[in-house]
Amino acid sequence: MKSFPLWRVLGVGFLLLLLALGLAGWLVGSHYGQRYVKQLVREQLTHNSELVLAPFEVEFSIWHDFPHLTASLSHLTLSDSSHQRTLPVMRLGRADLRMNLRELLHRRVQVTRLTLHDVAIGQRVDSLGHSWGLRGKKRVAVSAPPKIDLAIDSIIIHNFGIFTHNDYTHSALKGRIYLARATAGLHHGVLTVRGNFIGRLGQLSNRSGDLLANEPVQAWLNYRYSFATRQGEFTNTRATLNGDTIHISGTHTADMAPGPGPPRGTVLNLRFAGNQPLLDVLHAALPPALRPLLQGASSPSKARIEYLMSGLSGPLVRPRIVLHFGLRGASIQWPDSARRIDRWDLQGTYDNGPSHLPQTMSLNLSQCRVYSPVGQLDMAFLLRDFRRPYVQGRLHGRTELPALAALLPHGRWHARQGTADLDVQLHGLLPAVDLRRRGAFRNSMSVRGVATLRKAVFQLDGHRDDLHDLDVRIGLNDSLWQLSNASGVLAGMSFRASATTTYLLDYITGQHPTTDITGNFMVDELDLGSLRQLLRPQAGVPTPFPTGRRPPRSLAAKRRIATTLGSHLIPPGMHLDVALHCGRLALATDTLRELAVRIRHDGERVQLTGIHGKLWDGEVRGEAQWPTDSANRVVPVSYNVDFKFDTLNYKSLLDRLSRPPRRSKKSPGSPAIRELLLAANGKINYEINSLLLPDGEKLSSLRLRFDKDGPALRLPYVYFITPQGGVGSGSATAQVEGLRIVKADASLYLRYPTLDVPQMLRMLASVAPPRTDSAAAAARRALRAARRAARLAPGSTQQPQGSLMTSGRFTALLRVEADRVRYAAIQGTDFQLLTHLQAGEALLDDCTVNTLGGRITLRGRLITNAGRQHHPLQVQALLEDIQLSDLFGTATAMRLNVPGGDNIRGSLRCAAALRTDLDEKFIPSLDNTNAYLKANIHDLELVNVEALQDAFKLLKKRTGHLYFEPVSSEFLLSRDELLIPDLHLNSNLTELQVHGRYDLDGRANLYVGLNPLHALLGNNDKRVTRIQAGEAMTRHDAKLSYVNLSREVPHTKYRVKMFQKKEQAQAQAELRRQFRQLVITQRLDTTLRLLPVPPVTGPLPKSTALP
Repeated sequence: MKSFPLWRVLGVGFLLLLLALGLAGWLVGSHYGQRYVKQLVREQLTHNSELVLAPFEVEFSIWHDFPHLTASLSHLTLSDSSHQRTLPVMRLGRADLRMNLRELLHRRVQVTRLTLHDVAIGQRVDSLGHSWGLRGKKRVAVSAPPKIDLAIDSIIIHNFGIFTHNDYTHSALKGRIYLARATAGLHHGVLTVRGNFIGRLGQLSNRSGDLLANEPVQAWLNYRYSFATRQGEFTNTRATLNGDTIHISGTHTADMAPGPGPPRGTVLNLRFAGNQPLLDVLHAALPPALRPLLQGASSPSKARIEYLMSGLSGPLVRPRIVLHFGLRGASIQWPDSARRIDRWDLQGTYDNGPSHLPQTMSLNLSQCRVYSPVGQLDMAFLLRDFRRPYVQGRLHGRTELPALAALLPHGRWHARQGTADLDVQLHGLLPAVDLRRRGAFRNSMSVRGVATLRKAVFQLDGHRDDLHDLDVRIGLNDSLWQLSNASGVLAGMSFRASATTTYLLDYITGQHPTTDITGNFMVDELDLGSLRQLLRPQAGVPTPFPTGRRPPRSLAAKRRIATTLGSHLIPPGMHLDVALHCGRLALATDTLRELAVRIRHDGERVQLTGIHGKLWDGEVRGEAQWPTDSANRVVPVSYNVDFKFDTLNYKSLLDRLSRPPRRSKKSPGSPAIRELLLAANGKINYEINSLLLPDGEKLSSLRLRFDKDGPALRLPYVYFITPQGGVGSGSATAQVEGLRIVKADASLYLRYPTLDVPQMLRMLASVAPPRTDSAAAAARRALRAARRAARLAPGSTQQPQGSLMTSGRFTALLRVEADRVRYAAIQGTDFQLLTHLQAGEALLDDCTVNTLGGRITLRGRLITNAGRQHHPLQVQALLEDIQLSDLFGTATAMRLNVPGGDNIRGSLRCAAALRTDLDEKFIPSLDNTNAYLKANIHDLELVNVEALQDAFKLLKKRTGHLYFEPVSSEFLLSRDELLIPDLHLNSNLTELQVHGRYDLDGRANLYVGLNPLHALLGNNDKRVTRIQAGEAMTRHDAKLSYVNLSREVPHTKYRVKMFQKKEQAQAQAELRRQFRQLVITQRLDTTLRLLPVPPVTGPLPKSTALP
C-alpha cells in the first residue's frame, strides 16, 4: 500500500481548514447574518420599552483577529421617546466583539474580548420629574437569572463619557473615562467585574452649588452583581480623588416595589471612607449661608471622612446622606495674613435628614477646639434647617482674635491681632454673611455671655492699624451690649469709653439698619478729618438698607455740608446719646482743648449741648444743632456759642477769621471756626478782657455779638475800652455768599476824655487787615480770581476782585469825640471827627477841635492803601481865631526855626488846602508837605523880631515893638519852605511890603520894602493908638526902598543889602511864577470848596490919614 508523504497530508488539511473557515465567514458575513444580528441587538435593547434605536452598522471579519471571528457594531444611537419628547441617551462609536469560532459553529456565542470606542451614556430629568434615560423600559415581572456562563478575558474601553442633568433635584454629574481595562465573568447568574480605569470628573453639583469640578480620577474596581436578587456589591474597591485614596464598599439594589412604570430608582447602602482636602469637606458640609466665610481661604490640611449613602435614590428622590468628618492639628489661611487658624481640632457630622431636603439638613460640630499660644477655645454648634439656618452653640475659652474672627462674619473690619476671652451661649437664626442677603433673618439671634478683648488690633479695608491696643469687656445680652472699661487708639486717637449699645455688631456687619449708643467717651485728641475719612462709606459697596437714590448735590451744597461737623462723621443709622470729653479737637486752622460736649443723634437731628472747652487760650460754651441731611436738603448749623478770653492776640484772631484754611487735595477736610460762622445760623458772643493789638496797645473789656441768619450776618453791638481810656461802641452788617463775605458796613463811635490822635490812628491802622503788595502776591490773587471765574456757572455774577477792605465792598462810619486832644505838640479841646471808610480811603466829612486859642476845621480824605509807611492826606483846613502867640509857640516846640510865641501876637483866620504824607506814626512829613494858605491876621504885634530889627538898624529902638493893621494875604508852603509872594503890612512905624522865601529851619531870602521918611517923621504913639482903635490910616503913595535880608545858615545873622529895587522886582516876578507852578503841579485847590464858608478875606478897618 502506497503511503502519502507528510507534506501532502498537511497541505490537504490546510485546504480543508480554509474551506471550512471560508464557509463560516460566508455564512456569518452574508446579508442574512448581518440582518440577524441587527434584529437580535434591536430586540434586546428596545423590547418592551420606549427606547428607539437608530440605524447602525454590523460587520464580521475573520481577518481582524485571525483565527477568531470579530463582530463590529458602529454608529449606534439609542434614544428615549418618553413623555412625547425624544432625547438621545446612549451613543456608541464602535464596539468590537471577539467570538470563539468553534462555539459559534455549535450555535453558541462565546465572547472572549470586548473593545468599546467613543461611548456616551446620559440621563435627563426635567423640573416636572419626567425622566429620559436607559431605564426607558416598562416595569416587567422578575425574570429568572441567565443560565449561561460567560467569561470575557479582556474589556477595553476608550473614551467613555457619562452625564446626568436633573432639574427636579437640581443636581448634575459629568465624567469621562479615558481608558478602562477589565475582566468579566458570568457564572450561575452572578456577574463579577474586576478592572481599573483612568478618567476625570468634570462636574458634581447639587442645589447648593458645585461640590467637585475638573478633578482627575483613577479607580480599581471589584464588583459583583447577582441577577437573582438584583443587587450589586462593591468590595475592595478604591479610587483616587484630590490625590487621596477613597475606599468604597456597600451594595445597591434595584427597586422591586410593585406597580406600573419603570423602577423608581436604586436602594443604596454605600460607604466612602478616606482623606479629603479640608476646604472641600467644609464646603460640602456647611450651609450655603456660611460658605462665603471660606471665600479665598486655603489650607494644606486633610480631613478624615466617612460618607454614607442609604435609602432609595432615583430621578425623583434623593438618598439619605450622612457625612462624618474629623481633623486634628489643621490650619487654614485667608488672603488677609492676620485672618488664620494655626491649629484646629474638629469632629462633625452632616446629615440631610429623613426628608433629604434643606429643611431637614443639619450640621453638628460636637467637638471644635482652636489652639493658640494664649490658650484654647472650645466650641460646640448645632445647625438645623439649611434654608433658614438655626444655630445652637457655646464658646468658652481664650484664643487669638484673628482665629476667632475667621469663624465670624467680618464685613469691612479685619482683626489683626489680640486675644479674646469668651464665655458665650447663642441660639437663633444664623445671620447671612453674603452681602446680597444681608438683612435676612435679623433680630432672631440670641447671644448671652461675656467677651473680653485685650490688645486687639482691627484694620479697615484700605487702611492700616485704624484701631489698636483695644481693651474692652463686653457684656452680651442679645442685641444689648454693655461695654465697660474700653480703651484703645482709633486712627491715632487714644480713647476711653463706657457705653451701652444695641445692634452694634449687626450694624457693623450690615445686618441691621441702625444702632443706638449711649455712654461716656474720653479722647485725648479728636481729628475730625481722619475720623470722617475712616467712617466714609466704601465706594462701590451697596448699602444694606437703601432708601432710594439721592439726587446729586450742587457744588455749593457740598461746600456747605463740608463745614458741618456731622457730614460723613456720624454714619447714617448710628443713633447717639454720648458725653464726649476731648483733650484736643483739631479743626482746619483752629484747635479746641479740654472740650466737653453731649452729642445726641436720633437719625433726624444732631444736637451738641453743654459745649465747654478752651479755644485760643480762652473758653467756649454753648450749643449747636443741625438736621440730618437725608434728602439733599442742605440746612446749615444752628448754634448759640459764647467765647470768653482773658487775653487774645488780635492778629491771630484776624488770621483765623479772615482767611479760609489751605488744604491739600489729599488731606481730609475739617471745618474751621470761620467756616462754621459763615455757613451756619445762630449767635456768637465774645467776651475779651484784653485784646492785644499789633502796635503793642490793647483793647480791654471787649464785648461783641454776631447774629447769623441765612446770608445776613449782623454785629448788633460791640463795646470796648481803648488803650487811651476811651470808650468804643459800634455795630455792623454783612452779606454772605457761600463761605465769603461779599459786602459789609460798620459804624464805630469812640469817646475819649483825653485823646492822642496819632496813637488813635495807629490803633485803627493796626486793626486793618494787612495787604501784601509783592509781585508774587499779586500773581497769586490773579490766579485765584481766574479760577473763581472759571468755576462760576453761566449767568452768575462775577464778584469784585481784591480783598473785602480794598474792593469797595466794605464801608464804615467812624465818629470820634474827645474832651481833650493832643496831636504832636498841638493840644486842644472838644475834638470831634466824622469820617467814612471806603475802598482804600477815609473821607474826613468833618473834623473840628478847639486849639491855639481858636478853632480848627478839617475836611478831605486820607489814603489808606498806600502801605504802612505812607498815608497820603489831602485836606482843606479852616483856622478861626487862632492866637499867633500860641501858634508860633507850638511851632517852636516842634523845633521849627520861627519867631517864638513871645515875638508875635494877634489872631489868625486862615483857609488852607494841604497835601502831605503821614508817616508810620501818622505825623506829617515836611519833605512831603505842600499847602496853599489864604489868611486874615488881626491885632498883629511883632516884638523884637530879628528880621525887622536888621532891616531897620537905624530905627532899632522903634522896631522893638510894632503894631499892624489887619492884613490879608496868600502864602504857599512847599516842603519846609514858606513862599511869600506879596505881603503888605501897615504898621505904626511905616507901611511894609514883604516877599521872598523863608525856610522853617531858619534860612531865608526876603525883600522888605519900607518908607524911611515915614518911619523917621511919623508920630509913633498916635499911630499905635489909632491901630489899636481899629481906625484905618490913609497911606501916601510914596516910593518904597527895598532891603534884602538873607541867610543861608540857620541861627546866624541876616545879611542886609540896601537899595535892591531892581533885584526885588526880578525876585518877585520869579517867586510869583513859581507860586503859580506849584499850585498847579501839587493840585492845590485854591477854591477851598470843601470848607463851610467862602475863602477868607476879612474886612479891613476904615481908612484914616496917618499923622
